[in-house]
Amino acid sequence: MDDYNFLLEMQGLHHQMELLIEKYNFRDRVMSVVVTGLLDPIDEETSNMKAVFSYNLSSRDEVKEITEFIENTYEEEKSNQDDLRDFLGDLGISLN
Repeated sequence: MDDYNFLLEMQGLHHQMELLIEKYNFRDRVMSVVVTGLLDPIDEETSNMKAVFSYNLSSRDEVKEITEFIENTYEEEKSNQDDLRDFLGDLGISLN
């Protein structure tokens, strides 16, 4: 029941984002992908995901663009964290 209530509330937040886009009349300027999922383990290697999602994309090209953006920014973020760990490690500071 907690899963259902959580996803229902999350769906409401997704809807609020949609309303904000409409409020500012930015439907033709916004590219977004919002996915919120809960994993239910099946076994040690497999899970099912219950998810709510919303897309503001108008073509396959935009899907490709936003996917590439996610991949690039995720790598950059991960890389920046590693750089910070190295820098702090050199100073004798640990993030653990």
